[in-house]
Amino acid sequence: MNNDRLLNSVRSIGIIKPSFDFKTQSFLPPQLNILGTGFWVGEGVFVTCAHVVQNLLGGPIELVGSLVVGGNKQPYLKATISILDLEHDLAVLQVTGKDFHSAQKELCLSVNNKKEEIGTEVRFAGYPLGNHLLNEEHTPVFSKGVIAHTGSTINKLRKEIKISGAVEGGFSGSPVVNNDELVIGVVSNHPEQTKNIFNIISWEHVEKIISLERS
Repeated sequence: MNNDRLLNSVRSIGIIKPSFDFKTQSFLPPQLNILGTGFWVGEGVFVTCAHVVQNLLGGPIELVGSLVVGGNKQPYLKATISILDLEHDLAVLQVTGKDFHSAQKELCLSVNNKKEEIGTEVRFAGYPLGNHLLNEEHTPVFSKGVIAHTGSTINKLRKEIKISGAVEGGFSGSPVVNNDELVIGVVSNHPEQTKNIFNIISWEHVEKIISLERS
């Protein structure tokens, strides 16, 4: 089983801003603070969760910092929010323009196009616990889970799929793939009622936001 496509698609999302040292009354060099995870998918579209980046809207750069995408042996580059879908907790980021996006096609994951089965093993990768687990190359953390519940599609498009497994803060925005390395969803949140089940945003919504970005 090859995990190269999954691991190569993932990037960390962070902010860079200087901090002020009250003792010396001077600004310290800018520091990187990891907020969550994103990944390349479709035709060079970079996807993450809306809640990872939504607090950066509306605030001055000197307070909220500059949004950046990088890591995984790649430099950090400035990014902007292109689409923010709060209803389905998805966002698309633009990283130094569309030309850069097009250059990442070989790193992109493809999206699933059929109903997944309960009990299927899935894999995901991301940046849990922010800066605490970063190595020198800022490579993502790899993990596994199992599809626990696929949700209902009666009369409406389902929103979430439930995965049996464990996630930590920072995995938000991580792609979840099946054994064919097709995206079945995006890690979104951890229900308060359980420690061993977490929600992912279903692949149908990932497909829709890719189409919206390309329209």
